[in-house]
Amino acid sequence: MVYHIEELSNKNATDWKRVNEESKEGDFFHKLEWKRILEQSLNFKSHCFLLYRNDEPVALCPFYESSINGVRGLVSLPDSDYNHIIVTDQYDPLIAYHILEKCNEIARENKLSFILITTLRESIKDYFSKYNPLPYPIGGNMMLDLEKSGPDSIWSEVLSQRDRKHIRRFEKDGFKIKEINSIDHIKMFYKYYKANLESIDAAPHSFSHFEDLLRTYSSTEMILTLLYNNKIIAGGQLAFLHYPKKTVYLRYLSLNRDLPNRYRPTTYMRWNWIRRASEMGYSKICFGRTPPDPNDIHYQLKEKFGCHFEKEHSFIFPRSYLFKIGYNIYYTIYNFTKKYISR
Repeated sequence: MVYHIEELSNKNATDWKRVNEESKEGDFFHKLEWKRILEQSLNFKSHCFLLYRNDEPVALCPFYESSINGVRGLVSLPDSDYNHIIVTDQYDPLIAYHILEKCNEIARENKLSFILITTLRESIKDYFSKYNPLPYPIGGNMMLDLEKSGPDSIWSEVLSQRDRKHIRRFEKDGFKIKEINSIDHIKMFYKYYKANLESIDAAPHSFSHFEDLLRTYSSTEMILTLLYNNKIIAGGQLAFLHYPKKTVYLRYLSLNRDLPNRYRPTTYMRWNWIRRASEMGYSKICFGRTPPDPNDIHYQLKEKFGCHFEKEHSFIFPRSYLFKIGYNIYYTIYNFTKKYISR
């Protein structure tokens, strides 16, 4: 078997698209349009490549320069709900070897301090583990399978009486969901999106990022909504639509934090997307990245809709001795803090 690597280009873009569409692991965030968003809108420098075996692509490797605590490294798909490499043959250990060799070459040429690789497959995890990576916290997403539980069963068997009451309250008080695509409406959405993140000391994306999204994606690929009545805006939600995998991805929650406590806009907007996704013929909804802790409040709020946690496996390979020492100290503190808080 002969292996070779090609950097992603116009010449092999069709191979990238085909593998993403045909692979079980393919998704919205591995599409080339998202690559342009990461590069142009979020200013990530890309190093994407394909691994071929006998002229057939066997791995898609979407890597970008990103930082951990101010230290730059090579990271697979940063700022994305799904950030894994795609491997078509889970039984070939040489694939991991060739990917890591290419990543080391990129890191050396660009003076990067670490390599962070993520996979969804247990077998691929085992192949990378042989190269002695440092431990990395488990990550993943909460996913709802509408083929196992449709809106009717979720309403009657999964949602609590209290959640159903909160949903009915919006309907009783005249709230509606409206699709938006004008700049003025997006400014309203952004106002509450920005305030919501700042209230939890998180950094919001710039308004220009949402303008870029609007220019990049059609109404069949992205929908922005506002929840409102005649008097107030309760919040909003952005959804990416990936029909080849019949999956909806919920991102960029916009919330009016000044609403009375009697309202739970997040509950209503999520329920709206459960009904809507089912009506549109979608079978899965990704509720976004979530800590893998069943005691975490965000985990619990998504689990109450019937979501299950999809685990990913990440590996960090140090490229410098100083980074290795610093990271080990950081990881030790992280684990200690996690155990202390969980008590």
